[in-house]
Amino acid sequence: MYQDAALQSLEDHKRENAQFTHSLDFSNFSFPAHDQFSAFRSAYQGVMDLSAVLDDPQSFPARQRVWNLNRLVFLRTELPGGGRSHRRKHLKGGSLDHWYISLPFRAARDRPEAERAVPELHCLATPFETELDHDGVLTLFIPQDLFASTGGLFPMPDGKVERGLGKLLADYLFLLDRSLADLRSEEIPALAEATRSLVAACLAPSRDRLAEARAPVDATLLARARRLIDGRLGDRSLPCEMLCAELGVSRSRLYRLFGAHGGIASYIRKQRLLRARDALSDMADTRSISRIAEEWGFMDASAFSRTFRHEFGISPKEARDIGWANMGFVVARDYDRHQGAQTLYQVLRATDRT
Repeated sequence: MYQDAALQSLEDHKRENAQFTHSLDFSNFSFPAHDQFSAFRSAYQGVMDLSAVLDDPQSFPARQRVWNLNRLVFLRTELPGGGRSHRRKHLKGGSLDHWYISLPFRAARDRPEAERAVPELHCLATPFETELDHDGVLTLFIPQDLFASTGGLFPMPDGKVERGLGKLLADYLFLLDRSLADLRSEEIPALAEATRSLVAACLAPSRDRLAEARAPVDATLLARARRLIDGRLGDRSLPCEMLCAELGVSRSRLYRLFGAHGGIASYIRKQRLLRARDALSDMADTRSISRIAEEWGFMDASAFSRTFRHEFGISPKEARDIGWANMGFVVARDYDRHQGAQTLYQVLRATDRT
């Protein structure tokens, strides 16, 4: 019974830690220079029409990465910049009617990106044309029906989202861009809800929407805090002051974030026990049990054994025996809900329920 429970617990742990990956990653770097823009344009086929400002651009190196966030679609496009402009135009009679937030940015080093970048809101179903010569653009695509539960956020006017809420929205999109590659699959539902609530609060602010955004934003902060902790579990001391500074929150709010985990100290102890258990179950790790315990901050062997048994229902030695018996631990891999999607258009179509 204990072995079955341990196996299930290990499988759950692996599944929870499955890495989140992008749905698409396209670049034209390997194409001949004179074909690069045509390849880049094809990546937007069915979504919008792209055209070069120059009739025959000598080169146009670009990369497109697409992340599916439970019907929200986040796109990072890296552009050549340096004055190499291109035009974007909505398709007349296109089949997509998503709203999208566009955040063009420049890679200057003298000021933070968010101070220069201003988000814009547009709808693929309405006429629009613009010219970009930026170093990149972040885009968040939003299905028309996603805000039905809020009483109908849209339609909203096209145009720039400026001032304080626009700055908040830009900051959040840059944070999203930096964070996605480090997220786990289990964190995506909370992140998607946080994004939905924050977008609603920024584009159509109200007391209720600002209140609604608090819980999912807290969930996102918790996910960030967990990543910070997981990256420093080997440190004997994990000061709360460091976590508060990294997250930009007060000590009291940090404690509230971990309330459901029994407190931050309890969470850190549990994660260290999980790391120790993983090491004990690794057939290639021949270190002694006490040595592994010390690596994860447990200096008293007897106390470690008691704590380990209390957490997992088996002793550290039993965990090692189970792991070395090679009883088929399964690493759950991330399941791509859109395995057949090969283009941005197909990913967006998969999110459309209207």
